[in-house]
This record gives sequence, structure tokens and C-alpha cells, in this order.
Amino acid sequence: MSTVIRAHRLLTSSSADIIADGAVVVDGARIVAVGTWDEVGQAGRGSAEVVELGDVTLMPGLFDCHVHLSFDPASGTTTTAVTIPDDEALELMRSNAGKLLDAGVTTARDLGAPGTLGSRIKAEIASGETSGPSLQVTNAPITVKGGHAFAMGGVAEGVEEVREAVRRRAAEGADLVKVMTTGGFMTAGSHPWQTRYSLEELRAIVEQAHELGLLTTTHVLGVEGIDRAVEAGFDAIEHCGWVTESGTKFNREIARKIVERGVVVSPAMNTACMADSYFCPWDEHDAVVGNLRALHDMGARIIAGTDAGIGLVHFARFADGLSVFADAGMGPREIIASATDVAAEACGLGEVTGKLAPGLRADVIAVEGDPTEDWEALRRPMFVMAAGRRHELRPIPPRDIDPDMAQKIHDTLTQGAGRPLAHGHDH
Repeated sequence: MSTVIRAHRLLTSSSADIIADGAVVVDGARIVAVGTWDEVGQAGRGSAEVVELGDVTLMPGLFDCHVHLSFDPASGTTTTAVTIPDDEALELMRSNAGKLLDAGVTTARDLGAPGTLGSRIKAEIASGETSGPSLQVTNAPITVKGGHAFAMGGVAEGVEEVREAVRRRAAEGADLVKVMTTGGFMTAGSHPWQTRYSLEELRAIVEQAHELGLLTTTHVLGVEGIDRAVEAGFDAIEHCGWVTESGTKFNREIARKIVERGVVVSPAMNTACMADSYFCPWDEHDAVVGNLRALHDMGARIIAGTDAGIGLVHFARFADGLSVFADAGMGPREIIASATDVAAEACGLGEVTGKLAPGLRADVIAVEGDPTEDWEALRRPMFVMAAGRRHELRPIPPRDIDPDMAQKIHDTLTQGAGRPLAHGHDH
């Protein structure tokens, strides 16, 4: 039986005009018609179920292009160490996947989980056994010995080893390959500003992945690492933090190459990056937001991702990251694009989802208000359907950040990275 979803407003894509009294017709997991109620509503006069949503805006489901479903943001710690067995990790991943749906996220990228847990949870969701967004997964990220997230099991060094690691990801059913080009704050001793792979190794990874039809992305914080990742031809870069040993330093020449070569940037902004709950260890708030603003002003393609799962970055609070985009100068339609059609194109899913059109996957949400006028409407999903399956929404928890816990996480990450703590932050 088909379903007709009707609302006062309909936004079919980030650049489309709002359609008054709009409707979306869904059959199974697919959209079959989109338009005004007068145009497509006759489908509801037969045997179809009609869902009358009233004064809301129907729009495409959202993308979170950077999550870690196997992490627990409520644990009070921020580490890539593997601390629980696979069966417990899978249970946690199931719970976290549902929380993404609460935020209106209908497609997500799990960019690092132990072993092949990513492929397992993806299959569970695809079959309907588990409720969650459609997933793209990397499984264990490729990293050096002692490098960022090495405990997940993706260690490979040298051109032949990294090529084999890519082939293994393809055999495991990964959708894309993730590489740790630099160290990370969450893995003590890995040095976030240091580049861990040679240009030759990075190019080998990209070439092998593209030969196998896989997209590539890379965790990269340090300035030299960003440059090397761009030169190696990665499709996307995560974080792009411009991190140095003591802070951050934006590099316009490297940024120009990012823009010219069409490299997608997923900055992984989140609750930790908001001014009034700030605990990102990269640099001061104004510097981090200023770097993102500079990249945006130069014309970089920016997509939404939150790094959800790290300490105090909760899956249902997806929109916190969008507020940082607004702080960096992105307008409402740009913010919508970063989480819908631009994200879909970046993930190779432009013909699958990211818009509301016949033949696309039935990823449909409704939000209060008009998100093209005020992006904050995205904080208030009122209806969520992922791949044709309606999700029973639960309240999004308030952003209740314990300042002592936030400071502890900040200090732990800073010390783990080998940086001195700011005066007065010793615990």
C-alpha cells in the first residue's frame, strides 16, 4: 500500500522553491510522485494511507557524513581504544542508529568501527532488522602502527600493505576507504599535526580504491597532512583542522587547491565546537570557526558531519554542528545543501537520495517552520521516514554539558596530543 504525506510546505531540494500544500507519494522504499496536493493527491483517494502533517515543511532526510556508532558519547571519555566486546558494541551501534533517526538523519557514514562491525550494522539496517539510517561504512580505518585508531585493527604500512588493506575493505563490503593521514587527539601519542603516511602510500590507497569503485576520505588535522591528502587525490577530507603543534594556521594556497580540485570537506563540527559549550582541543573557538569561514568564503564544498560518538557529542544533537556552519557564514540554503543534496553527491548517492523526486529512496522528513528562512527549523523534526519506514520520534535530549566533564575531555585530549595545558586547566 502506498502512502501520501501532505504538508503546508514542500521543499524538494536545497535550491528549489517552496511548494505550498505539497505532497510526497511513497510506495515501499521509493518515492513515486512529488508535487502539489492537487497534482498528486489523487493517489490518496484510493487505497493509499494519507498522512496529514499540517503546518510543517516536508523535505529530504538529512545526512551525517561522519559518525562512530560504536562509541558512547555518554561514557565521559574520548578515546579510540576498543573497550567492549563485539556483541556489546553491536548493541550500542543499534541504539545509536535510532538516535540519528530522532534527529532526522536518514543517511550516515560510519567512518571507523572495530573490525567489520560497520558492515554488520549496515546489513541489519538494510534488512529492516534494526531501525536506523541507510549507512555507508569504512570498517576499521587504515592507519600506521600506534597511529590514530590503531586499536580498531586497520594497521598497514608501505605501498603494498596499504593496497592490500584497500582490497580487504572492498571484500568486507565497505562503501569507502578511510585513512588516518595524521595523528589524532583521541589516540595518545599519535601527534595530530604530524603526517603519518608518505605521498606515495596515500596515492596508492586512492588509486587502489578508485580501481575497485570505492570513494576515499581521510582523517587529516595537520597542515602538511591536508596538503598531502589533496595532492594524493582523496575525494574528501575529514576535519581539515589546519592544526599545528601549538594551535591552528590556515593556509590559503592549500585551500585554493582544495577548491580547484573539488575536494569535499567534512569539517566534523559538533556540540564541542559551539561557543557556549566549547571544548574542541584544536585551538580557540574563534580560530576554528574563522578557519572554516575562510574555507567557505573561498568556495569549498562543505558537507555536514559531526563525529558523533566522541565524548559529549550525542547522536541526536546533529543540528549543533549546523549552528557552527551558521557561525562560519553559511546561509540557510547552504546549510540545507550541506546536509542533503550536496552531501548525497559527495557520497556518490546523488541518484539515490538527497532530494525528493520520483524514483529516489523514500528518505523524507518534516520540520517545524521554513528551513529556507531559518535553518534552526532543522532542530525540530516532526516526522521521519527512512527508506520508506516511518520512525517513531523520541525527544532530542537537551544540550546539557557538564563544564567539568567538558574541561576534563579537553585536557585529556590536549595532554594526549603532547601539548601543554593552558594555565589553570590542570586537574
